[in-house]
Amino acid sequence: MAKKLTEQEQAAVVALAKLLGKELPADQRGNAGGIASGLVRLRQNPIPEKDIRTIVERYEGDDRTIGTLIDLGVLAVMPDNDGYELVLPGIAENAAQDAPTPEDGGPIERTARRAPARRESRSLSHLDCVRKQTPELNEVRRQIVSLDPRLWINGWLLSSPDAFVLYERELRALDAALAGKPALGDGTLSVRELSYQVFGDEKFLALESDGRKLLHLMGLSDIVSSRPQVRLDLMHHVPKRHRHMRLVVSENLDPWVNMRNALYRDGRKRLLGERVHGVVFGNGYIVDDPHKLPDLIATLDAESVLVLYWGDIDRAGISILDKLHEMADGRFEVRPFTAAYRLMLRRAMSRFPDPLDNEGTDQRTVPAHGLELLEADLSAEEAAYLRAVVDNARLIPQEIVTAADL
Repeated sequence: MAKKLTEQEQAAVVALAKLLGKELPADQRGNAGGIASGLVRLRQNPIPEKDIRTIVERYEGDDRTIGTLIDLGVLAVMPDNDGYELVLPGIAENAAQDAPTPEDGGPIERTARRAPARRESRSLSHLDCVRKQTPELNEVRRQIVSLDPRLWINGWLLSSPDAFVLYERELRALDAALAGKPALGDGTLSVRELSYQVFGDEKFLALESDGRKLLHLMGLSDIVSSRPQVRLDLMHHVPKRHRHMRLVVSENLDPWVNMRNALYRDGRKRLLGERVHGVVFGNGYIVDDPHKLPDLIATLDAESVLVLYWGDIDRAGISILDKLHEMADGRFEVRPFTAAYRLMLRRAMSRFPDPLDNEGTDQRTVPAHGLELLEADLSAEEAAYLRAVVDNARLIPQEIVTAADL
């Protein structure tokens, strides 16, 4: 029988449920109460990562849920990624009063699991309706009415010219993408792929993003036509045993789905010219557990396994490649999926000739180890572009490559 919650714990559940009900991704908010209750009932600190995941997955959550909990300060990653510290609303203040002083050994230093990409500081929340006429405002409105009428026909954009000033680049990209088409996208790309292809930002069309809010305010909520999102419980696809296996491990979900579909649905045996026998979804955290990938490889009953790793081109993504290379320790071979990385670089070089125009991140403190693993098979121009992106904490996301490229 479950132990009855104390009054303080009950208050923490209510406070946490209200917080999660506002901040979780829209498709998960209905489970805010269950997640809150599960976390409070753990009654331990620190909490192993597997226990957190058990609760989150029990209530149909995923890595977005854990990311939200970290962003809200409810979960703090312990040093060396050794589980999480749980900080509950209503209890955090009391805990802070009783926290150890530096003389007692000092408070626990919180470290980031992975530094998130930094987005431009823009917001739709403080824009006012402007109806006055000035030469400057009328010029902005003249530019607005030169766009596809669907962008301004409901009147919001014309009455909010500051929105055009803030998002002119994205609005012009949207105008170009809609030219002669009934919708944004044809349903073959994921939201992140479509978002990067149109706007150069794979998160601009994410749920709760300013991009989605902008579409809603212009009356275009239903204009995005993207591939349905796949659930995260499909971790690997290895359809047939081979004595010598070649696996691609993908950091992100959409590229993994594209490769899985190519192997499973289309019967492909090569991806970007490389012979491939299976694909694994690494989820960015595959190196956090030193047993996860080796245990999977052990079940394949192969004489040898070559792992081709493919992730974002940023400091954190290159670091994963480096750590995976170290973790292999002779049990299997690890190489970068060079064909994919070269295609990413060529696409980025075409879109942003200046490497510093790629997305910025908050990863300057993340060690940039592992570049040499990639540079060996690149041209001098590609290697220079790669190093400029990584050295300056920029990002080229995997979603720059889509299913049609494979």
